[in-house]
Amino acid sequence: MADPSETTQVSRASSETEDRELLAAVRALAAQVGELQSEVRALRTQSPSLPADDGDRPGWEDSPTGALRDGGAWVRSLDAPIHRRPSVPWLLLELLFLVAVAVLAAVAGLDTPVIVASMLVAWLVVAAAEWAAARAARQQHVLVYGRPAPVRAAAPEDRSWLEPPSERTALDVADARETAVTRLPPPAAD
Repeated sequence: MADPSETTQVSRASSETEDRELLAAVRALAAQVGELQSEVRALRTQSPSLPADDGDRPGWEDSPTGALRDGGAWVRSLDAPIHRRPSVPWLLLELLFLVAVAVLAAVAGLDTPVIVASMLVAWLVVAAAEWAAARAARQQHVLVYGRPAPVRAAAPEDRSWLEPPSERTALDVADARETAVTRLPPPAAD
């Protein structure tokens, strides 16, 4: 066994110098991080132009005279992604349900009219499930996007807008006090 007097002794003085060195290194690192952050901010506020490889192109300016643009602003304006449920293969499940009903009816030894009736009931269950799913999707669409505007019947074609006025024109006016009168067509009956 080793003699306790021969073991390494830790002095308080070396620990304090290591702490000072560590603190100085952390402060230097913090200063570098601050400088890098200020450089990034400066780069974000600049409006860099694209380099012209084959000479001058109209529309691109070499001087940053345009409006300042933050390239990442539109990304921050987007909504966060929503959690979506996993997609369920409904057609496959419906087909498996119909096949299972047919196999169970055949294994049970049911008569043909009973098998046909059970398949019809199974098909009606699948159709009702499809109808309910479509209705729920339609309601969700209305909640998100609103109701579409109702389609109005087209107004009857009024050719009088394309014809010249049937009243006097300015050239036909004999008296300077009279002026040409243009009238709008009567409102369409709804």
